[in-house]
Amino acid sequence: YMDKWWVPGLQIGYEHSFVHHVADFLKSLETGEPCGPTFRDALETQKVCDAVLASGQDHKWHEV
Repeated sequence: YMDKWWVPGLQIGYEHSFVHHVADFLKSLETGEPCGPTFRDALETQKVCDAVLASGQDHKWHEV
């Protein structure tokens, strides 16, 4: 997305992320491709978070 914003080295703000979400959504409508993140993405992320919390409790590696 950065090629659509400011010159290199300048940061984009919080509100610009919403513009990116809308752009992804509109592109998905145009192409028929699903836009993410999906519920499956959220589930996989939650599995990682659960493993991190469990690892913090017992100080062991946990399979994800």
